[in-house]
Formats: sequence, C-alpha cells, structure tokens
Amino acid sequence: MKKKLLCGLMILFISVLTGFNTRIEVNGAEVKDKNIDLVILFNDNSIDKNVENIITESGGKIKNEFSNLGGIEAECPVDLIPTIRAEKNVQSVAPNHAIKISSNEKTERLTESLNNYQDLSSDLYEEYQWDIKRVTNNGESFRVGSGNHDVVVGVIDSGVEPEHPDLEKNFLGGKNLVPDNFEGDSSEVGDLNDVADRLGHGTNVAGEIAGNGRIKGIAPNIGFKSYRIFNQSGDTTATICSSAIIDATNDGVKVINLSIGGYDLKGKCYWTNPATGKRYNLGDNMAEYELIKRAIKYAIKNGVTVVAAAGNESLDCSNKIKLTNYLNEENESYGFKYEGLTYEEPGTIKGVITVSATGRNDQLAYYSNYGKNFIDISAPGGNMHESDDGINMCLTTDIDSGYTFKEGTSFAAPKVSAVAALILCKDKDLKPKDVEKKICKTADELDKNEHSDYYGAGMVNAYNAIK
Repeated sequence: MKKKLLCGLMILFISVLTGFNTRIEVNGAEVKDKNIDLVILFNDNSIDKNVENIITESGGKIKNEFSNLGGIEAECPVDLIPTIRAEKNVQSVAPNHAIKISSNEKTERLTESLNNYQDLSSDLYEEYQWDIKRVTNNGESFRVGSGNHDVVVGVIDSGVEPEHPDLEKNFLGGKNLVPDNFEGDSSEVGDLNDVADRLGHGTNVAGEIAGNGRIKGIAPNIGFKSYRIFNQSGDTTATICSSAIIDATNDGVKVINLSIGGYDLKGKCYWTNPATGKRYNLGDNMAEYELIKRAIKYAIKNGVTVVAAAGNESLDCSNKIKLTNYLNEENESYGFKYEGLTYEEPGTIKGVITVSATGRNDQLAYYSNYGKNFIDISAPGGNMHESDDGINMCLTTDIDSGYTFKEGTSFAAPKVSAVAALILCKDKDLKPKDVEKKICKTADELDKNEHSDYYGAGMVNAYNAIK
C-alpha cells in the first residue's frame, strides 16, 4: 500500500491523539552537571563496544542496550558528542528528550447520573456508539466473530484501568516500562506490573478495541495487554517507547496499536545546546526516533500487525517540504534546525497500517492528517464540528470506571486494530501484509474512492472482513 521510503531523520511528536491538534511536545533536553542522556544508533543491528568504552572511560555510563536494534542509551559529558559522531559505525546521536503529552484535547465525560447506573449491559452502546455500529454493520459482525483470547492486541499507551467493568474480562496483563523515579516522579518505583492508567488515554483506546459491558468495542471478546509508557505527568522517552514495542512483540501479541505519530526527515539535523549555545551536527537521522522506527520494523518482521493513527495536525503528509517547515516552526525554540524532506512516522513505515479519522457523516474529520500514498484506511474518530444534532464524538471507557466522549485519530486507529485481531482469530497464521490487504479489500467505498488521500481504501468494515 505504501512506497518504500529511504531511512531519514525522525522527529517524534508522539501524539496522544485524543483531541484536535493534540500531541506530545518535544522538550529541550535537560543538561545536568554537564552530562546528557543520549541515544546512539549504529549503522547495523550490532552494538560497537568501542563506542561504549569511549563513553565509560570518559566518566559516562551505559543505561540501556538495544541489541536487536543496534542502539544504546548512555549518559555522558555533552562535549563527547563530536567524538562519538566521528566513530565510523555511528549513524546518529540525539539527546533522549523527555517527551510530554500536550494538555490540548477534546473530552466530554458523561453526566454523573449516567456513570452511576449499574449492570445495564449494552445500554450506552445502543444509545451513543454510532461509530462502533458504523464499523460493525449495526452489530452484525458480533454474530460472525467477536474475538477470543488466543489473539492478543498490545495497547502501547498510558496504561489501563484493569478493573473497569467493561474491560476486566479481556485484560490479560501487561508491563510498565516507566523506570524508577522517572523525570523526578517519586510515584514511579519501577514496578513492572504497575500498568494503572494515570491519564485515561490508554483506557479510552482499550474500550474502542475490547470494551464489553455498557459500551462495546469492535472486538468485545478479544484479549488485550497494556504496555504503559507514560508517568502521571504524561512524560515518556523514545527509549521507553522502543522497549515497549520490543516487549510486546516478544510477548507474542499479534497486533500493536500505536496512537502515536512522528515526523521523519531525510536530511540534516542540528541541535544547539540551550545551556551553552554550542551547535552540534546530529547526523542524517535522529537516533532516538530512528530507534522507534527500527523497533516497529522488528515487530512487523516477527509477524505483528502494526496499526498507527495518522495524526491530528490537519496536515497534508504528502507535502514533504511543508512538513519540514512545520517541524522547524514547532522545534526552533528547543534548539533544533532541520534541512531536507519530511515524512510522517510511523505512518510511512512499510507495513504499518495508517488510519485517518472520519465523522458521523463519513467525511474526513477537521483535525485528521491526510495525504496521497499515506492513508491506508479510515475509521470513525468523531467530529464535534459536524452540524447535525446527534452525538458526534466517540463514547468509550475512562478511568474511575467511567465513560467519556473523545475525538481524534487515536480513536480511529484502535477500531482498525480490532478488525485486524478479528481477522487473525479466523486465521492466526496470516502475515501482517495479508491482514492489511484483507482490511483494505473489504472496506466500504467512500466518495466513490476519488479521495484516497483522505480515506485510503475506504471505511474499515469488520463484518465484511470476517464474514
């Protein structure tokens, strides 16, 4: 479905795609005691021990090794960057930023009286979930297949509320990737089992996939695992994200949902240390985000279908020059300068299924990214700007055992992830490319398929995909 792209520099706006123009902002790296946390990427999938020796002999330390991806995370003096860059096996280096969730999102919780109702199976589905009905042919797909626990979806996000009554039957555990005292957050103690959602987004996404109670997901009996990558302040890093993708793959999940987005520059990146004003050439790709790219490729190579949200910036992602200008506008204050052509990631990674968002009228939502040879498929994500009087946002599960209305490509992507899982329940041995083909071939036509830049193959249809 996509043209194969050359590797380039990936600038991640890991978007928690819950609202219009919502993203995780890239903040300038903090320099403490003249040391910096770096991601170093090598030219192949092997780690150069000579580089590790240079770091440790200079008083630094190796914090993480990504042996499957050819990268390391290290803490070392800032002025060691040119020495590391000069090593022949080093492809690129980058400060391992704290990546923070933007507070700009669209959320409307249900009233307290509705949240207090008990044991009313499917009542909220019947009343509000136009989006789930659209994808399932008014629930017809539930009669053909609703999922099972032999196929597991990995939700890489902010965690989950494990005891939510609409999720607990399908929750199969997971892992916390947020380290002890991350970003000074004393509530983080490095407990691998602590997947409790502090933010709500992961719980919102899980409901779209596997909700089964007062609301329904697309696959109400599918199993899912949660991989938490954000602390309670909404902070994460590229190394945490990459670790989650690798762990989910190694745990045997068959589908990964990534409601995150990024931008990949084929060109040059420069970074000016905000503490000293000194400028550094970081190379032809930015190591921390290229690491995520390699992790996604690792997942696909190991038979995992990866689904990604297109993004909420209302951008034409086929216009590579405008995307570069956008990156410079967004990141100039953090000391970055980019030269070259920019591609959205992970949407343009070969094998990733990229999803745009539509409203209740099947038209592209006002916030959704789009672009020729970029969008593979569309799904309802909500559009509060539509003029009809009905509910135009997507109802899903929320923390505190509640429910909430959301909009964004975050809530389009998990619908496609759920359909992918339903297909695999029919044939677990299908390769990711075959799952993608089936999703696209069974989609509903939109606008006579004259706007593939908006909708790709059309509207995902669970019933057609599994009947």
